[in-house]
Amino acid sequence: MIRGIAAVASLAVLALVGSMSSGPALAAKNPITIKQCFVQVPKPLSHNASGTTIVYVNNGPKTATHVTFQVVYRNAENKFIRRVTDNGEFEPGVVVDHSFKLFNDVTYAGKQTQACAAVAVTWSDGTKWSD
Repeated sequence: MIRGIAAVASLAVLALVGSMSSGPALAAKNPITIKQCFVQVPKPLSHNASGTTIVYVNNGPKTATHVTFQVVYRNAENKFIRRVTDNGEFEPGVVVDHSFKLFNDVTYAGKQTQACAAVAVTWSDGTKWSD
């Protein structure tokens, strides 16, 4: 009887280990690190934001040519979710500080964004990463 219970327990453990190893693969880590992401103060006599600044580092193994960001911003009326793509040559380890015409049609409600992350990268060899 004890051997029968041990055999059933061993089969249960093997089934559990097998199901864990055949589960979905983990997503690759985001190769872009955001250092700063903020909405710019309105120009004089305006209530609308003056764009968005994103400071980031390519931690990937290759030069990036296109980096797409998704930024979430909220003012008193609405929550906005928008994407913007930075095009150029962004070498690994180099800090990039760029401003975009993002949210400049939105009433300013402070510098803080609710979320800011890279969601897609195209590398110089044509390969891609996406979240």
